[in-house]
Amino acid sequence: MFPNDTKVLHLKHAIVFCTVRKFLLTLLSLLAFNIPDVLAQTSLLPFTIQGNWYCIDSAAISVPGRLPGSLHNALISSGIIPDPFVGTNEDSVQWVGRMDWKFISEPFEKPHEGDFEVGEVLTYSEWSLNGVKLGETDNAFRPWEFGVREAIRPTNNILSVVFTAPSKVAESRIKNANHPLPGDAERAVHRAPQFTFGWDWAMTLVDCSVGAMGFKGEDLDFAISQIDVQTDTIEGTTARGFVTFRTESKLENDGLLLRWALSDPLGKMVAAGKFRHEVGEVKIPFKIENALLWWTHDLGEPNLHTLEIVAVGDKGLIAREKQVVGLRTLRLDTSKDKEDSKGAKGAKFQWVLNNVPIFAGGSNVVPADLISNRIRGAEDVALVENAVKANMNTLRIWGGGTYASDEFMNACDKMGVLVWHDFMFACAMYPGDTKFLESVSKETTYQTTRLRHHPSLAMWCGNNEVSEGWERWGWKVGLSELEIGEIEKSYDRIFNELLPSIVSEIDDAPYWESSPMLGRGDSDFVNRGDAHDWGIWHDGYSFDSLWTRVPRFMSEFGFQSFPEKSTFSTVVNYDSILSSTDRTSAELISHEKHSRGFDIIDAYLVKPFGGDLGKLSFDQWTYLTQLLQAKGISDGVRAARLNQDHCSGSLVWQLNDCQPIASWSSIDSHGKWKLLHHELKDAFAPTLLYGVWESVGRGSKLKVGLVANPNPNLNSAIPGTLRVSLVGLDGDVISSNDHAFILTPGTPNWIVLEDVVGKRTDLSSTFVQLSWTDNSCIDKSKCELGASAVVWAIEPKDIKLQKANISVEKLKNQDDGSVLLMIESDVFAKSVQLEANMSGNFEDN
Repeated sequence: MFPNDTKVLHLKHAIVFCTVRKFLLTLLSLLAFNIPDVLAQTSLLPFTIQGNWYCIDSAAISVPGRLPGSLHNALISSGIIPDPFVGTNEDSVQWVGRMDWKFISEPFEKPHEGDFEVGEVLTYSEWSLNGVKLGETDNAFRPWEFGVREAIRPTNNILSVVFTAPSKVAESRIKNANHPLPGDAERAVHRAPQFTFGWDWAMTLVDCSVGAMGFKGEDLDFAISQIDVQTDTIEGTTARGFVTFRTESKLENDGLLLRWALSDPLGKMVAAGKFRHEVGEVKIPFKIENALLWWTHDLGEPNLHTLEIVAVGDKGLIAREKQVVGLRTLRLDTSKDKEDSKGAKGAKFQWVLNNVPIFAGGSNVVPADLISNRIRGAEDVALVENAVKANMNTLRIWGGGTYASDEFMNACDKMGVLVWHDFMFACAMYPGDTKFLESVSKETTYQTTRLRHHPSLAMWCGNNEVSEGWERWGWKVGLSELEIGEIEKSYDRIFNELLPSIVSEIDDAPYWESSPMLGRGDSDFVNRGDAHDWGIWHDGYSFDSLWTRVPRFMSEFGFQSFPEKSTFSTVVNYDSILSSTDRTSAELISHEKHSRGFDIIDAYLVKPFGGDLGKLSFDQWTYLTQLLQAKGISDGVRAARLNQDHCSGSLVWQLNDCQPIASWSSIDSHGKWKLLHHELKDAFAPTLLYGVWESVGRGSKLKVGLVANPNPNLNSAIPGTLRVSLVGLDGDVISSNDHAFILTPGTPNWIVLEDVVGKRTDLSSTFVQLSWTDNSCIDKSKCELGASAVVWAIEPKDIKLQKANISVEKLKNQDDGSVLLMIESDVFAKSVQLEANMSGNFEDN
């Protein structure tokens, strides 16, 4: 059961216990200064300018604001603009992003010695202190440092920031570019989150904001940084590798002693050493017996170690730094194969973790809000928690958003989730001039250095769909051969030269040029590399095609649905459209950013639910969009897993939203699980059982698949029993048979069953219940590998459902803050949707 999704009740008189979990959100006061993790390695000393800043534009608008903070937040709070997410307000706030703005602080006292640093600045800004220019910014993905010693006073300091509209900068940059920029030149010239300029799941909201600022303090006499471990080999339980870090010093090094110690999750020291050292890079070999390795949560424990570095001089302790790290090897296997089980010659795309080839299952992550300052670390952690609850072991940071926060990466480290991380380039051709490349170089160096120590970081990818767009989206039309050549040179400079060279120098993570390697327009896309299969949705292919077009690694595929009432009603007048059959209102159109969205959804709804969709109220229609999305996309995951001899991963598009809107997400912007997320929990479960009809009626054939992901902790062949039951809608079991069925982790097994239903079986009032039990598990209550599935022989529209009388009773409040409910139905009730007037999600019934 779910407040925003559906679950099937298979009992004659269903009594279901559901737990609604409340989530507590800590709201940070706008008056509190917080340094986000983008500057976590710079040892900033935070400061707050007491009183207000003032946001001013050329039309003499002056309102109180805050830095760190957002221009849009300030204008919303002051009533200058309405909430951009609500109704059709998007159009009425676009003027904000086209104007220049100035932030002026109230006077403040000199807080600290040292340079001033800012980060996450959107995007073009000029900073001045007491009328003295400090510097400018033009890249939102790196910090900026300004010297202030000549400008700062003991008291009455005034800091001002002038933001220039990106549209004005774009005009001159496009004009002066040495070649055209196909795709979307007006955003491609900016090193800023690309989705804020509008996407097919996001409105356009070009903001002026600062994510972090502070004084660095006086330079230290001795500094330790860039602490990491590099695990080179794992043989049995022995791990070998290197401890790495960097030191900088103003001291005489005579007598300087460095000590290092690596402690396991229990606090036991497993490796240590000491030496006298000159300043610079340090690389120390280690060997650890019986090492506690870092694993994804589905394969083992994500064990984390603590690496501590201490510098001691003649007068005692000089410096001490710690870093949380993980012992693991990880490589991307792209080796060519002679001929796979599908008879196709191609190449693998598979991660090998601690010498174990794995199946990567998960989703794609987009920024949680269009106004970046409203994204809190707790939300990033909750997102990872929800992914783990749905049995996902991999998340992809998509290239049109922002780099992952430290809170997000720390959560993935702790919870055992791999991170595929794009660099921030998406769906456009980019400049290749010297100034642009220098900016990208500094950004890339900063981000790879910041994130390289995370054991969850699995791969860096150059871009999202840039190569795909160039080769298959018609971008070359109308260009001269000279222009095409110059554009391709710029592409190579960034994605085949600059980015891979920086990654190889700083990080040991693999680098992949572009995702996808081959698009759906290339007939070879199923044989090598990673794939984005948008035959579903964009091209109108049926969901069944996901079984016939299985790639080596599916990094994107998806389908839209609308968010549930409690979320969507925060941005539209839901009561007025609730019972309406009209889906052409301005409010609805404003929240469906795909130009053919409504028509595509309707076209896919016909087969399972019938063609008379025009009579459905919006509430009913929204409910069906979630049913459709959940079944189609979760079955796509099942198709990938049941082809593991060919496919090594399936990442759904997309996990989350940046606003309440029609999208491909499985979790809406308020954190509510759509039905898709519940179905993905089943599709990514440790053991997957699935049935599909090959023929129905006389001589019926039911094909049943069984698979578990590769796992070093499981036997190579696990004996089990498959029970196949034909059940009526009244709950009576018409027939039931058991079959021996072996589970082979990492290898799909299939069995074909004949005559499960007879020619006289009423398929409109029966379904097949499948269950598989592990015969090697003695205590059946503790078996972890069991699985079940329901198979229908007909579409939902043809099932003979009776009107159900459903009652919901609150039993009690649990000690953990959850609520226990009892739901009863007098007849079989399929796909029942529950709603709750509280934050949280229903657990499985």
